[in-house]
Amino acid sequence: MSDALATELPAAPAEPRPRLRDRLHPAALWATRRRAALLAGVVGVLVYLGSLRDGFAYDDVAIIAGDPRVRGLQLLEIFRLPYWRNQADLAIYRPLTTLSFAVDWLVSRGYPWFFHAINALEHGVVCALVFVLLAELFTVPAALLAALVFAVHPVHVEAVANVVGRAEVVSAIFYLLAILVWVRRDGDRRIGRLALLALLYAIALLHKESSATLPAALVLVDFALGSWRLQWPSLRGYLRRAWPMLATLAVVLAGYVVWRVHVLGRMTPDITDPTFDLPMPASARVMTALQAWPIYARLLFFPRILLADYSPRILLPTFEWTALGLAGLGILTLVLVAGADALRRGRGRTALALLWFPLAMLPVSNLLFPIGIVMAERTLYLPMLSLCVGVAAGTEWVIARRPRARRAFAVAAGVALVALAARTVARVPVWDSTNRVFYALEADRPDSFRAWWHLARVARSEKKPNLEMSRYERAMRLWPYRKGLVFESIGRAIENRRIAEARNLSSFAVSRWPREVTAQRYLASTSLDLGDTARARIALRAGLAIDPADSTLVGMAHAILPSALPRPGAGAAHPRRGSAGPPHPVATTAAGAGATPPRGRP
Repeated sequence: MSDALATELPAAPAEPRPRLRDRLHPAALWATRRRAALLAGVVGVLVYLGSLRDGFAYDDVAIIAGDPRVRGLQLLEIFRLPYWRNQADLAIYRPLTTLSFAVDWLVSRGYPWFFHAINALEHGVVCALVFVLLAELFTVPAALLAALVFAVHPVHVEAVANVVGRAEVVSAIFYLLAILVWVRRDGDRRIGRLALLALLYAIALLHKESSATLPAALVLVDFALGSWRLQWPSLRGYLRRAWPMLATLAVVLAGYVVWRVHVLGRMTPDITDPTFDLPMPASARVMTALQAWPIYARLLFFPRILLADYSPRILLPTFEWTALGLAGLGILTLVLVAGADALRRGRGRTALALLWFPLAMLPVSNLLFPIGIVMAERTLYLPMLSLCVGVAAGTEWVIARRPRARRAFAVAAGVALVALAARTVARVPVWDSTNRVFYALEADRPDSFRAWWHLARVARSEKKPNLEMSRYERAMRLWPYRKGLVFESIGRAIENRRIAEARNLSSFAVSRWPREVTAQRYLASTSLDLGDTARARIALRAGLAIDPADSTLVGMAHAILPSALPRPGAGAAHPRRGSAGPPHPVATTAAGAGATPPRGRP
């Protein structure tokens, strides 16, 4: 009877499939790490969809469109030459980054939108990896919120929307993958895992030099995970387990350094930043570099103003302590002391939040050695993970300690994410072209000499000589120490038939760089054009003393100063007694900013 009734009863209805709205609810998204990682990655891509309309801007023009290795997929040349093909003195070697550009060019036939699409997708991958790493340390909701902050933070715009920022993004992918391979190890001495770790490290290094910090990052993450403590028994045991990893990565790093020096002929550049165009001892380099740290703090916590360039007068070289430099020293010292205290107390996640930033910034900070640029927002890409660790820790604290404040915290976090995303979306179109980058820079910081220099070139292309020369004058007033700017201004003044103005600028150049034959040549020629043969003779004598074989000076001397020509076999004469010697380098930031070239026409 029971069997008959069972056959007559209808089957139980299938459980209804959850509605899309329910599946997209935060609780459902947090249910699995996979969904949360996907969400972080998708958001990271969405905020950069606007970059698909951008073209090649700023360094893209030279490194991508202007590099025959990229346009022709010249594999051997990519690995045999520096990143900046004709500028080994910049000491940058990123062959895999250049190779990725070459592959993109081959696939897309050089269309910029494809390059930008790849950058956006790679940023999405980094966002997903950031979540996966943070989920090893925090709860899924806290890790997701922190990963979303990473995804939409405006400080990343330069790294993602400017195509050459790919070096930061892709190196971060392999850097984070290496960390995940290490923290998820199931055996410290497994050959396969160590080989994979070494491969990921090498790939990261060949995309960006700053990946060299990976071994220290692995040790720091292990501390955050509780693998060791700042006590000798614990530390000794950890070193026994970790020495195969450390030794393997040390071999990879040594091999990279040897090959890098072989290609470049040097390890680091000789100058802190070529835009300064000033000789700087190590002490001045460090004091100048510390001035960037308060700006780092502002960009992390209040990134309303974003700049494509931080050359003078936005950041000035300094030869003595300034208030900004002292503030930077205070910030760095406070972070390091607090991080060391967290290590001592065994507070792993706090130590990670505090020490990750200075560790990741160390190779690009100018504190240990010059890097060729004083500051760039793209260098904050991987160091920004430090802020994300702090966000995740704060989220967990609120959820655990303040249950009544959860709703308010969720609203505040949502508003903050929307505001950050909106700033990112608004900033992305600025990287449409080089001209737009510098117009934005001039609007945000009218004291940027590089903005006015570039805008002078824009006016030249538009055949507006009056506007062109006024912009050159503005750039010169802001930073008269850049030799290329001064000589370019003189050349443009001559081309625009402003001979008196060119002669004034030439006189300034001679007083600034008396041993520069180009300055003497300009001064002699402009003085002749104005009929001032006496001043022309002085400049000719000085120029021929520097370079007796200069054809332009010799030609002018044949016409007005035959007695000044060197006799066969005679050595170069010394400059005329009483002529101005080379000016002393900028003594302080304020004093350096005060020197200005002659203004306008006489």
